[in-house]
Amino acid sequence: MQQLDQITVNRVGRSAAVIQLLQGSLTALPATHAADILVLSAYPGSYVPVPRSLIAALYDVNIDVAEMAKHKEIDLRDQLGCWLSAPLSDEKQAQLNFKRILCFEPHRTIAGCETLVGNIFRCINTFAFNENINVIALPVLASGRQKVPMEKMLPAILDAGIFWLESGLPLDAIKLVLYSDAQTEAALPVFLRARQQNELKQSIKNGQVSGADALKLFEMEKSRQAPGEAIMPIVCAEIKKMVEQAAEKAIAEAEVVLPPLHTEGQQEFPGKQVYPHLPGEPNLQEPATNRQPQEVPEGVSAIIPPATSATGYDCFVSYAHSHAAVINSFVKKLEQGNKQLNVFYDKTSIPPGGLWIKQISDAIQKSKKVLIFLSPDYSNSLVCWDEFQCAKLIEYNSKKQVIQTIYLYNDAAMPPIMGIYSWADCREADEAKLDKIVTQLIAEL
Repeated sequence: MQQLDQITVNRVGRSAAVIQLLQGSLTALPATHAADILVLSAYPGSYVPVPRSLIAALYDVNIDVAEMAKHKEIDLRDQLGCWLSAPLSDEKQAQLNFKRILCFEPHRTIAGCETLVGNIFRCINTFAFNENINVIALPVLASGRQKVPMEKMLPAILDAGIFWLESGLPLDAIKLVLYSDAQTEAALPVFLRARQQNELKQSIKNGQVSGADALKLFEMEKSRQAPGEAIMPIVCAEIKKMVEQAAEKAIAEAEVVLPPLHTEGQQEFPGKQVYPHLPGEPNLQEPATNRQPQEVPEGVSAIIPPATSATGYDCFVSYAHSHAAVINSFVKKLEQGNKQLNVFYDKTSIPPGGLWIKQISDAIQKSKKVLIFLSPDYSNSLVCWDEFQCAKLIEYNSKKQVIQTIYLYNDAAMPPIMGIYSWADCREADEAKLDKIVTQLIAEL
């Protein structure tokens, strides 16, 4: 097993985590690269050891994935399209240097690398809160038999990995393992650029690089990208945001009074600094009327404009879109009971340039409570899983109770990670019980 490169992810209040790029066999992990979970992908219910597949390589070392599938320890195929195996025998753990298998087999068609990767991390995140799970090893999923280009899939995996680790996901390492020289040739330059972008972001955050210099460096890296190579949208958006904040701070400190806005026929004021927008982001120098509105995924709570959200929220309401009528009534009563409450629940559009997962995470971090309305529709919504996992991370790392669940509709297949919470039972959307919760929250908030 050869380590090719490594991205270090700094975290507030926790030791740094790493994302490593390795070349070798996942069925021959050395002790130095031992993992708690080995992630693999399969077509739904199909574990045939097709030649040159990871399932076949495991079969060759007497690990029969089809047999393990008969004895799943946790089955989330209906909600997330994945399942977790029971632990391997002590003998097999010592031989192979991993303990369990997490099998990713989505039951629905997933379009786009970002969506596919989002679902992979929903699966990983669900089990990462176990204190005995610190290291995850996986191939660059979907880049093999499913033939998703490495230059598309790898940036999406790295962007999501950096985001979740920085958010406090309690993993020490994510090990991405390549199995061939051809994969390595395609992946290594992409990984290198991702590492440099993450380091650039850290340099801006630490004040080691100015905003203007950061943009120059970013554009240099962009020019080296291979044709068709995807950007890391979350990392890029964070760089852009910090550059803009640095520019605003410099103007404020210099006490520059800006002249009137440029109009047709007038000369632009001297010294105006124009910042190029990052790829994949809207050009904020265009008139707002020319910008294309961003589509909000179904069920995503939108971000209230910065002027309002800067003060934080009393509660963040997480619910399935299908229950909008019940939730709208609930929130209306809550706000009528205390007009000073700042409740995050609306479904209007996300401001231009926003990346919804990052903004959702930021909003939850600013909230005193996260109200989660449990139902079968909730546990089957990928967006709701993201909101739940963002809240779970904050609760896990702060060691404070943040999540309060409201059981809205009976869910016979409720995932264990959600079922451990039991705050209020209002099945089946019992109006009288919901009104009691409103009264209780008004008193508490």
